[in-house]
Amino acid sequence: MSEATHEPQTTTETVTVTKTVTTTDADLAQQLVNDATQQQVRYEHDDAKADDWGKASFPASDPPQNY
Repeated sequence: MSEATHEPQTTTETVTVTKTVTTTDADLAQQLVNDATQQQVRYEHDDAKADDWGKASFPASDPPQNY
């Protein structure tokens, strides 16, 4: 008598998952405030850096007009 061998079978299944995320108006408003605050801080930092560059390069960038 011969022994029966069983080979494993492979199946493929696609599963679609839908997730609904709800954001309250308060959460959205807080996120907008946080984003605006970060942008303002970044703007002020970049503006200060540009001011420093301008002060550091003043004589070379603005030579006298009466050479």
